[in-house]
Amino acid sequence: MVDIELPQAMVALQLGVYFVRLRVVEHVRAHGPVGGWSPDVDAEGARLQQACEASEAALGKAIEESGLEREHGRRAVRRALMAAAAPQVHGGCDCP
Repeated sequence: MVDIELPQAMVALQLGVYFVRLRVVEHVRAHGPVGGWSPDVDAEGARLQQACEASEAALGKAIEESGLEREHGRRAVRRALMAAAAPQVHGGCDCP
């Protein structure tokens, strides 16, 4: 894998995306199939989904503005971001 110098702010955005996605997953697990949700649970799910989309958009914009995708390619940048964020996500473990 190519060694890509990533700005720490971009790694922080990647972590933010991961944790927002995790909250969406946990919300669905806690409340079961969407069809059975109350209006309050549904509203919370929608809020979490919007937060996830906003977080992903912020990361995408940061990647685009950095020029790293043009230099290294989208897949290489995404892999480097995931690798840089992994120790913080997994508590210091290098596991996938």
